[in-house]
Amino acid sequence: MSLGSIMNIGVSGLMTAQDQLHVVSDNIANLNTPGYIRKVSHQTSVVTAGVGMGVQSGQVTLAADKFLQAATLKASSISAQSDTSYELLDQMQAQFGDITDTNNLFGQASSVLSSMAQLGEDPTSSASRQEAISYVSGFLSEAGRISTKIQTIRGDADTRIASAVTSVNDLLVSIRDLNGSISGAAVSGTDTTGAQTTQMSYIDQLSKLVDVRVTQEANGGVTLRTQSGTVLVSGASAATLAYTPATSVDASTSFGPITLTGVNNETRDFADSLASGEIKGLLDIRDKTSVAINDQLNEYVTQFSNQLNAAHNASSAVPAPTSLTGKNTSLTEEEAITGFQGETNIVTLDSSGNITHKMTLTFDTDGSGNGSYLMDGVAGTFSASSFVSDINAGLGGAATLDFTNGKMSLTSGGTDGVAVVDSPANTATSTTPSNKLGQGFSQFFGLNDLVTSDVPTNFKTGLTGSSAHGFTAGDTISFAIKSATGATVANVKYAIPAGATTMTDLVTGAGGLNDTTTGLGRYGAFALDGNGQLTFTGFGNPANTLGVTSDTTSRNGTGASFTQFFGLADSAGNAANHLTVATRIENNVANLSLAQVNLNAATGVSALAGGDGAGGLAMAAIGTQSTTFNAAGLNAGGTSTLERYGSDLAGQVGNLAATAKTTKESNASLLDEATSRRSSQEGVNLDEELIHLTTYQQAYSAAGRLVQAAKDMYDVLLNMM
Repeated sequence: MSLGSIMNIGVSGLMTAQDQLHVVSDNIANLNTPGYIRKVSHQTSVVTAGVGMGVQSGQVTLAADKFLQAATLKASSISAQSDTSYELLDQMQAQFGDITDTNNLFGQASSVLSSMAQLGEDPTSSASRQEAISYVSGFLSEAGRISTKIQTIRGDADTRIASAVTSVNDLLVSIRDLNGSISGAAVSGTDTTGAQTTQMSYIDQLSKLVDVRVTQEANGGVTLRTQSGTVLVSGASAATLAYTPATSVDASTSFGPITLTGVNNETRDFADSLASGEIKGLLDIRDKTSVAINDQLNEYVTQFSNQLNAAHNASSAVPAPTSLTGKNTSLTEEEAITGFQGETNIVTLDSSGNITHKMTLTFDTDGSGNGSYLMDGVAGTFSASSFVSDINAGLGGAATLDFTNGKMSLTSGGTDGVAVVDSPANTATSTTPSNKLGQGFSQFFGLNDLVTSDVPTNFKTGLTGSSAHGFTAGDTISFAIKSATGATVANVKYAIPAGATTMTDLVTGAGGLNDTTTGLGRYGAFALDGNGQLTFTGFGNPANTLGVTSDTTSRNGTGASFTQFFGLADSAGNAANHLTVATRIENNVANLSLAQVNLNAATGVSALAGGDGAGGLAMAAIGTQSTTFNAAGLNAGGTSTLERYGSDLAGQVGNLAATAKTTKESNASLLDEATSRRSSQEGVNLDEELIHLTTYQQAYSAAGRLVQAAKDMYDVLLNMM
C-alpha cells in the first residue's frame, strides 16, 4: 500500500469523524428543543479493487420509528376530537345550569306550576297573577335563550371548521413543498434531516385537525392519507379543501360541504373521509349532538306550553272577554273542522257570569266534521264545508264566528262575554268532549292560548291523502340530502308540480316528492301518517337525513311554508325562540283564565265566578299528568310527565358532558403514553450522545495519528534522497 493511500485513509477518517461530531453537536444543542428528532450518523467503507481505502460519511437519518409515529398521530387525532367535543358540550351543559339552582330552566318550570297552584287558591290576587305571568314569561325566555345559545355554539363550531380548513390547506402545501426539498437533497446526497424534521412537525400539527397516516417514499418524501385512504399529499401534489361557513345559524340551517379537490383533481365531500381529529369533533357537535340536545329541549318546552294552553283553553277569565281570536292554522275552514268528534259549547255570559245563550255542538263520530247543534233549545245542523255560516245562522247574532286566513275567531254580538267550553265526559249519555288530534275545539284553534307562537308547533296537520296540499305550483323547496357522516349526498331543488292537487299527488304521484327523477325518491321516501304528519325516511344504514336550504312556499297563500307546516329539517328546533305569553294577557293580567264555566248552572245562578281557581289548579297539575312526547334527540318519545321528561333531559345533557370529559381524559392519557414512547426513541439522550462524542473524538484522534505516521514516513523518504 502506498503512502498516498495511507494518507487518504487517514484523511477520510478525519472527515468522517468530523461529520459525526457535527451530528452529535446538533443533537446536544437541541436537547430540549420541542419536536426535534435525533439525528443518526452513518459511515461506509471505501473499497477500491477489493482493497479497503478508508471510510466515508453516509446519509444522515432521523431516529424515527414509523410504528411509534403512526400510533402518536392516531392518538393525537382522537385526543383533539375528544377535546373539542368536551369543550363544546361543557358549554352547552353550562346553559342548563346547576340542577339545584331554582333559577335554571327546570327550576323556573317548577315555579310556573307553583305559582298556578297559588292562584288556584287565591285567583283574585293581581299580584299573584302578575307573578305567575312573569314566571311563565321567564321560563319561555330561558328556554329560548338556551336554544339560541346552542345555535351560537353551533355557529362557533362552523366558524372553527372554516378556520381549520384554512390551516389544513396551509399545512398540506408546506408538506408538499418539503417533499421537493427532501427529494432534491436525497438525490444530491446532502443532509435532509432538517427538512424532514420540519415536515414531521407539520404532520404532527395536521394530525390534530384530521386523521392522517404516513407512508415514507424511497426518495425521502412522504405520501399522506386519511385513515380511510383519501390521499392528501403525494409527491409534488397536494389536495385542497374548500368550505364556506353559514352566514347565520338556527336549528334548520343546512350547512354546505367541505369540498376536497384531490391530487388528481377529483372532488368529494371531505366529511366522508374523516375518522377523527378536531374537524371531525366540530362536525359531530354541530350536526349531531347539539341538534339532539336542542330538539329535546324544544320538545320539552313545546309540550309544556301545549299543556298550559290545554288547561287555559278549558278555562275563562272573569268576566269573560267579548272576543277570542285564534292562531293561524294554515288550514282551510273545511280542513280545520274535518276530524272533530265529540261535543263543545259556545256560550255567552253577562257581567255577573250568568249564561245568556248556549249553543251545544255535537260532531258526528265519523270525523267528517258534520254534526248538529242545539241553540237555546233550537236544533240545527252544520257541515264541515259551511261550518262558520251554519253556526252563525244558529247563533242568530248572539255571537259571530269568523274564519279568515286560517284563523278562527269568536266575537260577542253585544256586551256579553264569550267562552268555548267542551262538554265533560258522561258515560251515561255517551258524551265526550270535542277532540281532534288530542286537542279540544278551543285549543285546536288557539282561541284562548296563554302561550302563543308565530310558527307552527304541532305538526299533526290532520290532512289525509285526498286533502288539497295547498301550495302554489312552481314554488320551490331546495333540499339537501346528507349521509350519516354529515357529507352532502345530493342537493335537489324541488318545484311543486302543476298537475298535483292532493297530498297523495304531492307525495307519491308523478313529479311528486318521492319521484326518482324530479323528487327525492333516490334518497328516501316521504309518507303521510294517519295524523297528517309528513315524515321523511332516508335510505341507507345509517339512513340519509333531510335538510332544507331554501323554501319559497306558503300554504294557501297566507300560511306557513312547507318546511314549517310539516316541521321538516329540524324546523321544530326553532320553536322555543317563538313561544311567548299572549300579548293580551301580558298587557292585562285580568285576562288570565283561572275560572271554569259551569255548563249546568241553574238559571239566574252564576256559571262563572271570580273566586273560582279551578283553571289555575288545572294548569298547576300539568307537571304530573301523562303526556305523549314525540321522538326527539336522545329521547325515543312516548308517554311520560313533564317533570320526568325535564329530569331526563337534564340527566342526559349531564351524562353527555360527563362521558365527554371521561373520554377526553382517557384519550389524553393515551396520547401522553404514545408521545412518551416516541420521545424515548426520537429524543436526544445526553448520556448516549456523550458516548458517541467520546467515540468519534477517539476516531478523529486515531485518524490524525495515521496521517501523522504517513507524514513521518514521507519525511524519512525525503531525507534519504
